Amino acid sequence: MNKVISLMGPTASGKTDLAISLKKNFNIEIISVDSVMFYKEFNIGSAKPDSKTLIDFPHRLVNILEPCQKYSVAQFYQDLLIEISNIHSMKKIPLLVGGSMMYFKTFFSGGLSKLDEISDDTRKKVADMLKNNNLAYLYSYLKKVDPESSNKIHFNDKYRIVRVLEIYFSNKDKPSDIFNKCSENVQYFDNLNLSIIPSERKILHNNIEKRLNIMFEQGFLNEVSNLKNKYTGLYLPAMQTIGYKQVNEYLNGGYDTHVMKSKMLFATRQLAKRQITWLRHLDATTVYSSTDYDNIKYRVSNFLEDI
Repeated sequence: MNKVISLMGPTASGKTDLAISLKKNFNIEIISVDSVMFYKEFNIGSAKPDSKTLIDFPHRLVNILEPCQKYSVAQFYQDLLIEISNIHSMKKIPLLVGGSMMYFKTFFSGGLSKLDEISDDTRKKVADMLKNNNLAYLYSYLKKVDPESSNKIHFNDKYRIVRVLEIYFSNKDKPSDIFNKCSENVQYFDNLNLSIIPSERKILHNNIEKRLNIMFEQGFLNEVSNLKNKYTGLYLPAMQTIGYKQVNEYLNGGYDTHVMKSKMLFATRQLAKRQITWLRHLDATTVYSSTDYDNIKYRVSNFLEDI
């Protein structure tokens, strides 16, 4: 019992519905890989399944954190291994579902537990480097100090360039050496990696816009306002994520409703673009369109048939 299924896809691509459909048909347990769904009370903006759905189709690693708690990628990796082990002990198969690509990357690469904690000072140092120069400068700097790492990162991938430089300034070893050591910790599972990507970008963009409108109909503004009032003066990590960030700025008087929604839409589309880029460069994954349920179920059935 070492099989693990990973179902990945960009935001608003239908991952949750597909996961529930698979759970109805197979002996699986769902584990959420979504960095906002970890948090209690962050419901509408994270597109978290409603309470009835979570009762009927439990998602592990959902609502495990208080809004003020910090949560590292390394801690996620340890929690994930525990959940996988527990599910296997039940003679079931874990189904990892989500769009938080850094967390999937951590799972596939064996964790980042050997990394030293990245301090706020280090984050500020790298942020200042970017602010005072540009992304090309940061990439050039990374290429100079760790060519191996730079060769694996696209020169426009701001998130990964910043992340690797933060690791570089926080550790004695080069990031590439640290990542190579991480491979020693890889838990060798029999993996089936599935990616769902809409066949046309327009379809995804329409889905994103529809979801945004539904969020506001469900009371997204009230959700953020209540969180701000309940936790006044406290740092809420998930409040910095797409959607929550823009609504928070709107409630602080940063801009009007139209600008807020435009910023949300743009940021979400950019996120989806990054997610798709990551998925297309991921080894050992089978890519399906988000409506190709029958072929996905057939692939899962073949994967599980020898259990």
